[in-house]
Amino acid sequence: MFDLDKWQEIWSTITANKMRSVMTGFGVFWGIFMLVFLIGAGNALEGGMEQNIKGFARNSGFFWTNATSEPYKGYRKGRSWNMNNRDLEIIRQKATALEYISPMLFGGSSSKNVVIGRKSTSAQVMGVYPDQFKIQTQTIIRGRLFNDLDIRKVSKVALIGKTVAENLFDSGQNPIGAYIRVNGIYFQVVGVIRPNSKAQIGADAETSVFIPFSTMQKAFNQGDIIHFMGATAKPGVPVSVLEDQIKTILKTNHSIAPNDDKAARSVNVEKEFQTFANLFLGIRSLIWIVGLGSLLSGIIGVSNIMLVTVRERTREIGVRRALGAKPMAIVSQIVSESFVLTFIAGFAGLFFGVVILEMISTAMRGGASEDMFFIPPFISFGTAIISMTILISSGLFAGLIPALRALSIKAIDAIREE
Repeated sequence: MFDLDKWQEIWSTITANKMRSVMTGFGVFWGIFMLVFLIGAGNALEGGMEQNIKGFARNSGFFWTNATSEPYKGYRKGRSWNMNNRDLEIIRQKATALEYISPMLFGGSSSKNVVIGRKSTSAQVMGVYPDQFKIQTQTIIRGRLFNDLDIRKVSKVALIGKTVAENLFDSGQNPIGAYIRVNGIYFQVVGVIRPNSKAQIGADAETSVFIPFSTMQKAFNQGDIIHFMGATAKPGVPVSVLEDQIKTILKTNHSIAPNDDKAARSVNVEKEFQTFANLFLGIRSLIWIVGLGSLLSGIIGVSNIMLVTVRERTREIGVRRALGAKPMAIVSQIVSESFVLTFIAGFAGLFFGVVILEMISTAMRGGASEDMFFIPPFISFGTAIISMTILISSGLFAGLIPALRALSIKAIDAIREE
């Protein structure tokens, strides 16, 4: 049952020394504010990184060649070599962990190498397989992606990035079906794309022109070589397994020493994502440690002040004990005073922290751009509930030691001391 007299007494005790209560409560206010603000900032950083890499296949790996570092089968070390179409077919046959694979050829990005009419722009030219767009996903703004039929027919079709389209075509003009000259050869535009991820391996899709790999090899006399290769592992299979399988096949095909780790190079995207995950786990842990440390210092301040209050009210507590007040009533009084002071200061800190985060979020959304590294900061409802739970528990804990100190006061000793 709600006891109005009790809560009025608690409020009178807290406000009896306003300055002391305010200064004590400020420690709790600052602790919970710092916790909320740091969590919001951490969410902004983590969300920004996730947004930058969201379109990337996390179970992917990329491969390229380097000069050999070991002599093998009569070959000297330092030999240069290239991946080729045969490697691609054997990998598809023997790499049991493989899901998607795409070779890549780079055609350079010389000045004004993409032309239509009197307009021109500079763009990276890449020859890829359709599976490339499953490894690094793209948003189709207009038209379509090229497909396996385009590869087999060696079609002269092209996908252009958003920036390339903006540089070559007027606003409102449909690029689909138009013919552009890429490094001196005409291609028909079949699609306009933009990347789903800001992190790109190979080239920035927005400023690139993609053509079928087979067309790239023949139209630009690239021969039977592959500059770069991307692949993804089957669901549930570690990329490291696929990485080992592909490297073993490449080394076998090109007479490279099995222990020559420098000749066949690769990057395991799964490991990079795990590194990011560990980094953010460390950041989140540090945020909670710093935030809870600040809150703890405030709670200790409240507990110390409550000890002082108990000391000042020795006679009052003694008289209550003499009049028959139960120990639980004394404990409840002290703990309630600590709880109310902590809750008011903590709730103010939580509210102020959320308001500051919302103001920053509003400002960031007002000037939002695709190049922003951070997303607007936020704190989830679940985290706010956890913070409040910690706050309530801390308030109760802060009053526990002073309450036990009050219980140790004997009525006769308290009256005699005064």
